[in-house]
Amino acid sequence: MEKISGFSDDDLLVKILSFLPTKDAASTSILSKQWKFLWMRVPKLEFDEKSMYPDEFYYKYTFLEDEDHRRNYFTELGKSHMMRRFIDRNLPSHRSPVIESLHLKLFTDAFQPEDIKLWVEIAISRCLEELSVTFIRFGGIPIAVPMPSSLYTCKSLVTLKLNRRILVDVPHTCCLPSLKALHLRRVIYADEESLQRLLSNSSVLEDLFLERSPGDNVRKFAVIIPSLLSLCIVMSEECTSDGYIIDTPSLKCFKAFDYSDTTSTCFLVKNMPKLEEAQVWAGQNSKRLLQPVTSVKRLSLWVGNNDIAEVVVYGDDIVFNKLEHLHFRTYKRFWSKLLFQLLNASPKLQHFTFSDHLTKDGTMGAPVCWKQLNSVPQCLLSSLQTFKWLGLHRSVEGKDLATYILRNSCLLKTATISLGRQPQRDHELETEVKFCLRGSPTCNLVFNDYWRCREIHL
Repeated sequence: MEKISGFSDDDLLVKILSFLPTKDAASTSILSKQWKFLWMRVPKLEFDEKSMYPDEFYYKYTFLEDEDHRRNYFTELGKSHMMRRFIDRNLPSHRSPVIESLHLKLFTDAFQPEDIKLWVEIAISRCLEELSVTFIRFGGIPIAVPMPSSLYTCKSLVTLKLNRRILVDVPHTCCLPSLKALHLRRVIYADEESLQRLLSNSSVLEDLFLERSPGDNVRKFAVIIPSLLSLCIVMSEECTSDGYIIDTPSLKCFKAFDYSDTTSTCFLVKNMPKLEEAQVWAGQNSKRLLQPVTSVKRLSLWVGNNDIAEVVVYGDDIVFNKLEHLHFRTYKRFWSKLLFQLLNASPKLQHFTFSDHLTKDGTMGAPVCWKQLNSVPQCLLSSLQTFKWLGLHRSVEGKDLATYILRNSCLLKTATISLGRQPQRDHELETEVKFCLRGSPTCNLVFNDYWRCREIHL
């Protein structure tokens, strides 16, 4: 109450307007003379081109195959050009002495690189703290938007997010002493050194997201950041790389999604003594990505390689001694060999979720026959408490795994089976699982709708 009483009427209204989208805040200027320029003092600005159009408009625009038709469709409406003129007119004269955040989400050729670069430069001159720029440009000739050089020496900048066709050209004078969050998604680098200069001159960085894409001008990079707490690296399918080094002694959360088809990439991931959580896409380089994360308590593992059963994924000397939560997701065939090895290597596992997002014929070709398996991992005998099967396609192998877990888990408290909406098949599977032998007489068996619980586990 004391904080509120310290505001003048206008200050309080500006504070309220800062919680609204910029478009809505600006529309309040028609209410009265008092409101006419209030929105011009709001320190948080967001200009989202998509908000100018209804959802069905963007759906139609995105799926028009002919670029000329797409461009004409926008030109006829002209809203994007109006938005550009609005920003041009109002941003230079914005009355807030500090612009806390500027978010630009732009999609069409109504916006030119020189416009965006100027707007960012204006915001930087007002002690900008957070910048987010998305420039996709569906229509027209593909171009990249350069950022002003002043961006890379902005002392006040705390968060920087650049998405899609942004040119990252980092000068030798780069210094970002306040930057804590850096997200670079499918951008283009002027050269390999630009990315390295940006990382090495962000001395207090805590959150780093790198999504590589083909043609981004980077072949190798090193993430050697003592302050980093969260790291996510995404390598697209057609992305090529000579390798990367990760040395992050303070890291707590590590996410690696390597969709590339090459196994020749040189990985060196080390020094993660404080790691607590990891998410890994286990493709061609699964062994190299799993080895550094054996100390985690929570692990989400995606299996996306058809040939993963043909090789031993990691040696028997690797043990997940602290692992308590495991979410194992399959998108391809041949997954059970890896899963059985992982269960054997996790003696303290307490919570296990299994998702089979597979082909609709329900076949996976699992090399491990759960029905005939006699050996039992230690975690099933002494620690596993909850099991969840998210069985969208109700695969035979998924059902066999579920009955195996129920039959051999001595301390299991709850088993949840979530299926798709096929009543007859669901009833048959539910009956079979219900009457299977259970290792824990107190286990509570729950059946529910897959689609209702899916979002919880994504």
